[in-house]
Amino acid sequence: MRLSAMKPAHWISVVVVVAVLVLALMWLWSPSPADSGSADAAPVADAQGRIQMNADQIEALGIETVAAKPAKYIPVTGLPGEAVPPLDAMTQVTVPFTGVVTRVLVDEGERVRAGQPLLRMQSRELIAMQGDLARARAEAGVSSQQARRDATLAGEGIIPEARHAESSARAAAARVTLDEANAMMSRLRRVPGGQAGEYDVLAPQSGLVLRRSVSPGEAMEAMAPAFVLVESDALDVQFRAPISLRGQLQPGLPISLANGIEGEVVAVGADTDAGTQTLRVRAHVDKPGTLVAGQQLAVALLLPAPADAVSVPQRALQTHGQGDSLYVQDGATFRGIAVERLGGDADTAVVRSAEALQPGDMVVQKGGSVLKSLAPIVE
Repeated sequence: MRLSAMKPAHWISVVVVVAVLVLALMWLWSPSPADSGSADAAPVADAQGRIQMNADQIEALGIETVAAKPAKYIPVTGLPGEAVPPLDAMTQVTVPFTGVVTRVLVDEGERVRAGQPLLRMQSRELIAMQGDLARARAEAGVSSQQARRDATLAGEGIIPEARHAESSARAAAARVTLDEANAMMSRLRRVPGGQAGEYDVLAPQSGLVLRRSVSPGEAMEAMAPAFVLVESDALDVQFRAPISLRGQLQPGLPISLANGIEGEVVAVGADTDAGTQTLRVRAHVDKPGTLVAGQQLAVALLLPAPADAVSVPQRALQTHGQGDSLYVQDGATFRGIAVERLGGDADTAVVRSAEALQPGDMVVQKGGSVLKSLAPIVE
């Protein structure tokens, strides 16, 4: 039968037969799912929550690992602190007599030598003191002469020994009064050619002028503070630590500051601040001249870490219930473990685990969230 003589119904039958043959051939030639290659199959966790992956899968998921490190300290960061002068290197300079400041001779930040004039004052009390000093010298001289004469007379038996003892006591009292007056005057220097009652207050030691509390024209009471001197550029750091750390705080603990300066705790307060419930801690830093008194600081206190603690990157931690977890690689196997976060800083965390996490174990620092979705931790 010629093709031109075929009816339309016959054409439809031929097309259907050909289509069926093509589909059959495609089905026969297509690979089965079992032949498609296990490398493209999604990894599945086993009953213990472990998951195995080959190198291609690890790379495709962007997983990166790093070795856990031994932890020597647990950083307690963000403690508010301030740079302060060492207590044993600081001297408060006061004015000996009530008066008015006429000149300020040094300012903050200047270095002074012992005996250098710091400020000039004028005082009526000084005029009176000068009179007292003159009388004390005269009284001391007269009483000393009388005591010597009475010693001679008593030795010859002319006067009783009690009279000699009385004159000796008066001479000793006069010397004490004179010494006190001289000591008071030694803290100042009369201004040559100056006005009556004018004197200079002298530096009691060499050092740096840390603080000035006086200005020209200011009226000051006797013993009012005028300057604070420090012997050197060394400064301490005073900071507040939570009362919960009281049992761990002790002299010798290291501290670190954000600018890389390190120091050591030298004293721990014995009472708490009622408002903040914190303890005052003082530390000595090892780089004089790098801090300024009054500078506000963020202090990291380094507490001793337990023997089973390790240091890992902060980004290795995953949230697990009310705590934390991370994933450990052992060859081609990954497993998640719960950890206890003991502390840390912005980059690292100090943790420990009941599952014996050891220094050198490879922990996942990138891709942990992917592993968490594929292999949740089995409780």
